[in-house]
Amino acid sequence: MFKSTTSKLALGVVALVVVAGYPAYRYIFGATVVDVDSTEQAQKIEDYANPAAFTTPLQLAKMMKEDDKLIVIGALNPAKGDTPISGSFTFWRGDYSAQKSAYDYGGMRNTADEMEDLLSRIGATPDSPIVVYAANKHHDAARLYWQLGLLGHENVKYLDGGLNAWLGAELPVGNANPTVEATDYVAPNKNETKLATIEMVRNAITDDDWVIIDTRGTDEFDGTSVKSGAYGPGAIPGAVHINWTKAVNEDSTLKTAAELKALYGDLIKGKKVISYCQSGVRSAHTTMVLEEVLGAADVYNYDGSWIEWSHAFYEEGREGIEIMNGGKS
Repeated sequence: MFKSTTSKLALGVVALVVVAGYPAYRYIFGATVVDVDSTEQAQKIEDYANPAAFTTPLQLAKMMKEDDKLIVIGALNPAKGDTPISGSFTFWRGDYSAQKSAYDYGGMRNTADEMEDLLSRIGATPDSPIVVYAANKHHDAARLYWQLGLLGHENVKYLDGGLNAWLGAELPVGNANPTVEATDYVAPNKNETKLATIEMVRNAITDDDWVIIDTRGTDEFDGTSVKSGAYGPGAIPGAVHINWTKAVNEDSTLKTAAELKALYGDLIKGKKVISYCQSGVRSAHTTMVLEEVLGAADVYNYDGSWIEWSHAFYEEGREGIEIMNGGKS
């Protein structure tokens, strides 16, 4: 189902590698091109609990031709130099994250009002069908998916395989961020039904009805490394470690429902779930998988994640906030 392909920019890449080396190639041309069997991909999605939450590159290309109200949003890091899907709009984390003055730490989502303004600028309405995508790891698309859910925007799809699979299907790129007439987007149902707060997490630690999933890398979970933005090493007590990447294939597409049930099913059966990572991005991907692929009913993404929790422990010494796999120096 997966096969790497050679970029049409091969000659330019060779020249760049000669001059600057392979790391520069990965930095500038960050989206790996992958071939995905579209028939198998579509069938896989049909087996998900909510297939309407996902789409394939070929399905998206068809929608873009047939529905002029469709809005496609790429969560793409401009520093990587990825060429966006033609006709899509591009955001990056600074666009949908909280202002620096809003919290004593970073990584939090922006407000619903700020999201409304962002969507108004790209001509969205509450009835607009929206497709989100990213490149390579795709958790940033899941973060946008989650934040749109907090607005109550119902018609949102995640592009399986993202820009990588789109490129593999040789679909058009470039000519992004079209000029459109602004709207006055009003969220249909602002809510926090998919949001975990620090208080919820603290209570869940000692409640057998809950399970907390740490979706970070092993080195973060076991306290041997600390990502920039966090205030010290460690993990939330009692958390079960399942790296979010275990839910995806080598080609970055999602695994089958059967595979994901084998990964998460016994752990979450009969439980309410909180997922967390460094700043609620990777955990948003796990939240989406548990909800939309496996049909879990009570799944919450901890927006503050390790940044907020470590700030509360290391900086504030807040009562009731403890850690494992780390400690105050």
